[in-house]
Amino acid sequence: MLSNLRSISVRVLHASASCSDKVRKKDLPVLPPEEVGWAFNHIEKKKGLYKPKHSIEEQLAYMKSKAYEDAYKDLPVHRWYKRNLKGQAILAPPPRLFCIDKHGRFNRANPCPICRDEYLFFDYRNPALIEQFLADGTHEPIDIHKSGLCREQYAMLKAALLKAREHGTIVFAVDFRNYDYRQWYTNWTDEPGPNVERGGVLFEELHPDPLIEFPEHKRDQGNDWDEWWLRYDKFVKKGK
Repeated sequence: MLSNLRSISVRVLHASASCSDKVRKKDLPVLPPEEVGWAFNHIEKKKGLYKPKHSIEEQLAYMKSKAYEDAYKDLPVHRWYKRNLKGQAILAPPPRLFCIDKHGRFNRANPCPICRDEYLFFDYRNPALIEQFLADGTHEPIDIHKSGLCREQYAMLKAALLKAREHGTIVFAVDFRNYDYRQWYTNWTDEPGPNVERGGVLFEELHPDPLIEFPEHKRDQGNDWDEWWLRYDKFVKKGK
């Protein structure tokens, strides 16, 4: 009697698994041939899921694929990122400490632009990703609020940028800028001279599309965010 019950239960499990597999296959979209082989995460809420790990070779191939082009439209990966919090027009929310815990699982449903894409991570061998987070005309990373990164990824960005400078994968050269003083002085008649390149690198080529800034959404000014983050770290450590 027990053996018969076990065989029936095994059959039911196999039948339900096959039915669920058929339903999942029907729900998955049909990908074009040039996008086959790249993973697509159709789950919006990632909390509790594990982030896959990929090599730098897979990341470089992914950023040259049509799947990456269709996802970001030749724009920085952080361009249209937005936190799922209310009141961002009045007060910018503080950056998260991390999006992925020590076990490799997402602790937020809407992670930062780097954590949410399973192929993206900062590495000195991929300067194209690091250059997306550099301020226009400088060799410094943009503000953490503009990037949308968590504090862990922002620290990884600064570490990868420093390592890229040491290994020479990012060549930094600031061109000499000749300002047009006629915009400020009415009696100035001289025309500005031509821009001088240094090292053969122009930042207009690295950042052809300037970052869009919305100062009206950054009304919170004059606060010492470093002190605030220190207090926030102590609060989070107590919560853990």
